[in-house]
Amino acid sequence: MNARTSSKVFTALMLALVAGTVSPALAQVRPGASRETATNTPNADYRASKWMSDRKVINNNGEDIANVSDLIIDRGSGRIEFIVVKTGSVLGMGGRAVAIPYSSFTWEAGAKDRFVLASTPEQLKTYPEYSAESWNAMRDGMKDDKNTMGQRLGGDNTSPNDPYAGNIDVARTTRVTGTITKVERVRTSTFGEQVILSVETAEGTTRRVALGPSWYVNATPAAPMRGDKVTIDALALPRDPDGLLAGTEVRAGDRTLRLRDSSGSPAWALKTVESDGRSYSTPYSRYLRANQITGMKIDCRGVEAGKVNDIIIDRNSGEIAFLSIDPNQNFLGIGDTRRLVPWSVATLRLDGTMGIDASKEMVLASTETPSDLSTLSSNTNLDGVYKAFNVPTPRFESSPNSTVGLPDAERAWSANGSIMSAADSQTIKIVEGRVIQTTDVKFANGFQSARAVRITLPGDAGEELVLLGPALYMDNQKLLFKNGDQIKVEACPTTIDGRRYWLARSIDSNDSRTVLIDGKGSAVWAQR
Repeated sequence: MNARTSSKVFTALMLALVAGTVSPALAQVRPGASRETATNTPNADYRASKWMSDRKVINNNGEDIANVSDLIIDRGSGRIEFIVVKTGSVLGMGGRAVAIPYSSFTWEAGAKDRFVLASTPEQLKTYPEYSAESWNAMRDGMKDDKNTMGQRLGGDNTSPNDPYAGNIDVARTTRVTGTITKVERVRTSTFGEQVILSVETAEGTTRRVALGPSWYVNATPAAPMRGDKVTIDALALPRDPDGLLAGTEVRAGDRTLRLRDSSGSPAWALKTVESDGRSYSTPYSRYLRANQITGMKIDCRGVEAGKVNDIIIDRNSGEIAFLSIDPNQNFLGIGDTRRLVPWSVATLRLDGTMGIDASKEMVLASTETPSDLSTLSSNTNLDGVYKAFNVPTPRFESSPNSTVGLPDAERAWSANGSIMSAADSQTIKIVEGRVIQTTDVKFANGFQSARAVRITLPGDAGEELVLLGPALYMDNQKLLFKNGDQIKVEACPTTIDGRRYWLARSIDSNDSRTVLIDGKGSAVWAQR
């Protein structure tokens, strides 16, 4: 990585800190950034993945349009990223399966418990098609012009993915030898979930080593576990006040985890990931299907321990909370009883096995999987599981998707919501210039984020920020412009959370026009 690139990434991180999107604790990934002191989210809604994969999908008119068939999950964080739905022939799609971002769905709670998707039949056709062939092609990195799913998932890896890029050029090499006492999974808003090790040395000191994103670290049999005796080659980060190290290679016995090359560039930023002598495409290495997890063989610190019976997900956040495992009798020495295992001690390997950072005693001390998952909402029951494995109780944050019937603050982008009601369609402003970037604008008080374009104006006129629409809707639309393109936007004013913004009505760029709000003031994302 050259100094210019490092400087850009570091500058971007600093700007994020100033804007408040990443806390300094997360940028440095210090102990305070972990979720050790968090408590259970009061409104957690625990559901089995088998149950979630059997839900219906309706449109805003209450009509059945699809059935859920699978969930695509981030291998590290356990967050649902996409839902695979099977459409019916009523849409003229012949039962086509498509992968749709989880954030695009809302939820209709009650007796029917089903997903709601604001999408027309024509829009459904634009989502990436899912098939066993396309998934396997993505795994092997095969080029398939028809396989847009691999392109969509691979796009998530183009964002900045190294929190320490700005320090690597001036870092010095060092080596740490000792025993792993803690494996933390630290969430950041910009760089995803990162793995941090605490290593106790022979001198009695503790060194903290940042390894990389959890989806990469936990994908191989070399994923570190508590109690491992390790030798770690690392880079000392000179600007980190806590003396944090950036690992380049971790060795534990005959297991080796390679993290960075000789220049300090991260291995997870490559197009392929090497694991156990085989190469996998990066998107496949990061994501897997929920249906692949159930039935996986379990390895508890090198001992065969049974298999995964089910996945328990907090539906509100879309994150895996627990695994329900079916231990084998040889492992526990007693009759089979399904036990709960926190997701935070599980590693999903690319070879199709599940690693559990736990001993037999921890599994024996854990809570049995209840027949009624709603009982897990009790903090007493939850704490018993996490204490058995000596890991902190996490807080599950609600996902961007909302539940049907929420207050107007969360329905503000609807046809009659506060944002569209405040839009003054009689006041028009023409904004012309070159695109600097597209970005998301976040609001307080429950308003959903907006996708926006930042435009530099001719001469010394400065720049203008124009909102395009709700981010959840814009995620599924293809923009007809890119950074540097000349653009002309017709916009009208609106007010969000007490502040005035310009909202795009139409966009002209590259000889194409995109209409977002028609002449009657009706927005495309609010049409039924």
